[in-house]
Amino acid sequence: MNTTIKNQLNAIFDLTALRLAIAAYAGLGLFVVLIAEGLDNQEPAPYAAYYVGAINEAISPKFWDLLSDTSLLLLCLSLPAAYLSQQHAALLTPAKYLCRLNNRLFLLAFTLGATAWGILLAQIILRLADGAYPAAWGDLFFNAPAFLILIFLPSINSLWWCAAQAVAQPDSTALQWLFEKLGKYTWPAYAAFAGLMVFLVVNQQ
Repeated sequence: MNTTIKNQLNAIFDLTALRLAIAAYAGLGLFVVLIAEGLDNQEPAPYAAYYVGAINEAISPKFWDLLSDTSLLLLCLSLPAAYLSQQHAALLTPAKYLCRLNNRLFLLAFTLGATAWGILLAQIILRLADGAYPAAWGDLFFNAPAFLILIFLPSINSLWWCAAQAVAQPDSTALQWLFEKLGKYTWPAYAAFAGLMVFLVVNQQ
């Protein structure tokens, strides 16, 4: 990555915290799969894969997708609220509540996605399952092969973490930088973004 761009991103987002969060939650996902596999191996055949199945059902790719879509749609409300709160002090309080809600949703999607990535890593690399769970995530990413899922999921998930940090407060550094860069094009850019988000969410099925 270009040094200047990397420095700008580090000034806006704490990328070290992002890497640590991914490692922590992915490690948790990998750890629980290993524990579940060990427990299942101690059970008779009728109960085989009970705990691994429970893990797979706990973090559904469809539920992660729903959280992601909801977060993006809410972002379409948070951005104008944050922008208008800078011009009208009366809008600051509702903008704060909206941004905090959006922040929590993005973080929830990130947390579940990072944990799911750890589960996928264990199942794909260590071959601890029959492949049903990776296949379900593959369906979400247009039938992508397993190795691409291990790239796509953390990449998109990192965007959710950055989005969560950006909307943590209406006057966050990221939003201030964004509004300053867009300048007079803020509203046209917002209209294009909101239209694209609604189109993608409505038509993804």
